[in-house]
Amino acid sequence: MNKKTNQNQNQKQNEHGWDGDVHPDIEAIDHDANHEPMEQLLKIFSAYNHQHRKDGTPWKVWPDWELVLTSMNDALHFEDVERDTPEICVERQHWLSFMEFIHTNEAITIDGYTAIIDGRFGHQFTFDICLEYEYWVSPRSLVEHYQKTNAARTGQLGPPWKRNTLLFFSRHEIEHSLEAYWQCPEHVPTFGGQWTRYTHGNRFCIERQEEETFPLALQTLMQLCIDDTDIWRMMFEQDLADIEHHEFMEREWPGGRPDQDWEYQ
Repeated sequence: MNKKTNQNQNQKQNEHGWDGDVHPDIEAIDHDANHEPMEQLLKIFSAYNHQHRKDGTPWKVWPDWELVLTSMNDALHFEDVERDTPEICVERQHWLSFMEFIHTNEAITIDGYTAIIDGRFGHQFTFDICLEYEYWVSPRSLVEHYQKTNAARTGQLGPPWKRNTLLFFSRHEIEHSLEAYWQCPEHVPTFGGQWTRYTHGNRFCIERQEEETFPLALQTLMQLCIDDTDIWRMMFEQDLADIEHHEFMEREWPGGRPDQDWEYQ
C-alpha cells in the first residue's frame, strides 16, 4: 500500500521535480498576509527566483501578480514589453538585484520592516524600510505608524482614497550602536579616535539621492553600513560643519540674530 502511494506521488511530479504546475515556494505565499514589510516582500521575490537560488545565478524572475498586494509603484507591478519605459525596466532590475543582495548577504537581517546591518568593524546599523513613501526611516517605527494611520477607516484621516498625511516616523534616520557624543572609530582615516560635539543621540540622517531608484539607494546605504568606514567619515564631517556653524553664530551674533532670534535676546 505504501509502495503504491509513493508511485502515485512520483507520477504527479513534473519534469522540474515538484508536484503540479506551481513551485511549492510560490504556492506557499500567503496572499492574506501584510506584504508591506520588507521581510514579506523578500519572500515573494525569493519564491519566484527559486531556480536562481538553487543555481547560484543572478535573480531575473519578476513576480507574476503578487506585487499588487503592496504599495510598490503601480507601474512596476506587471511586466508589459510593449508599454514599459526604459526607466521602469531599469527599476525592476534594481529591485531584483536588491532582493538578491539582502537575501544572500549574511551581514543583513530583515525583521519585519526593520533592516539590521552588521558592519565589518563590529558596529551595527538599524532602520525601517518604508515601501509606501520610499524612505528609510527611524527603526521600529513603522508598526506603530501603520497602527495609528489605519484609523483612516474611522474617518480620522479623511477619505479612504487619500494618502496618509500623518507620519509617525523620522525620514532618513539610521540608528547606530555607539553612544551619543560618539568617538569616531579608530580605523577611520583622518578622524579616527576624535570625539564629536553635537551628536546628541545614537542616530544620524543620510538622505537619498533624488536620481537614485529606491532599491538602488537602499543597496548603496546598506553597503555603506557594511563597509563601516565612510559612513563614520561622512557623519564626523557633518559634526565638524555643525561646530563651525555654531562658532560662527556665537561670534557674529552672540545674542541671537536681530531679525530672527529677537525673542531670545
